[in-house]
Amino acid sequence: MSITSTDENNSGMTAAQSLARWLADRLDVTDLVIDTSGRPPLNGQSNDTLMLRARWRTGGREQAGGFVVRRPPSGRSLYHHYDLASQYATMRALVDTDVPVPPLVGYEPDATVIGAPFYVMGEVVGEAPPDVPPYTAIGWVLTLTPQEQARMHDAAVEVLARIHRLDIRALPLGHLPTEPVSGFDAQFQATLDWYAWATAGTPHPVLANAVDWLQERRPRIAPDEECLNWGDARVGNMLFRDLSPVAVLDWEMAAVGPPEVDLGWWLFLYRFHTEGLGNPRIAGFPDDEATVAMWERSAGRTALDIDYYVVLAGLRMSIIVHRHMRRMVEEGTLPPERIPDFPNPSADLLARLIS
Repeated sequence: MSITSTDENNSGMTAAQSLARWLADRLDVTDLVIDTSGRPPLNGQSNDTLMLRARWRTGGREQAGGFVVRRPPSGRSLYHHYDLASQYATMRALVDTDVPVPPLVGYEPDATVIGAPFYVMGEVVGEAPPDVPPYTAIGWVLTLTPQEQARMHDAAVEVLARIHRLDIRALPLGHLPTEPVSGFDAQFQATLDWYAWATAGTPHPVLANAVDWLQERRPRIAPDEECLNWGDARVGNMLFRDLSPVAVLDWEMAAVGPPEVDLGWWLFLYRFHTEGLGNPRIAGFPDDEATVAMWERSAGRTALDIDYYVVLAGLRMSIIVHRHMRRMVEEGTLPPERIPDFPNPSADLLARLIS
């Protein structure tokens, strides 16, 4: 994503000029100038993201700050449904809770400002475990001692449990679907729709088997068991400072449902980044059983049907990888005949889970 383009909007301003005016209005400052030299993020492919710095004057004094601009993907999406307003509304609902989210500047639905709807967050000083290459293969997490890795992991699980301890009835989360079905029913149907869209009428054998496996074993969920689901729950979506999470990021998959949806995703994604990609487990990170026990103590509840939700996570991750392959076909970087034999480590791991 870039705002340095000379393309003009209806007012004759470039995107950079238009965003600068928007930021100045939101911050109630004057003489705001944008510097777009910020580094792109290492994690995530679901948003177009721009990190920038701006300078402005307040009360005659020059000030500066960092910002993150997020907008829907300009290319072919990994998700069949993309709701930027919902992402922003979820974070806004958490501002006064003990779940750390970035400072929010504002959401703009008007596509004429920079060419698409967008929202802006204030920059948070911290570091996320990288996705590419994954933090299990390279990066700062591996430079920590096992004791430091354990501190980091335990603090992250505590924040995950904080999300699940929130009283969703007391928060403005009405934008997340729960009616006329339960939150999990809505999530499950959305997953089926996502699978159908991603496979484009050509069923994937492992994914299709996983859909059948999940439908046959659907657990019964009481409404009072449901809570806020972060959705993309993993350490790679947290910013850390001094080994503690200072911001929880990426709420594209946020929903209402049982907390095990997040816990299953947490466990499967770690397994994907280790076993699935051929990397060793991190010395200071506990095994799955210990992680679940740690979450139970922090959340104050017992994890139910966890194997089911790990398989659900495997299906969702495999859909993402499969959709990425089809996107490569659509973009001309992968011939269609390569899809059946193109590596999908997530689907390989999923097949072992349901065998």
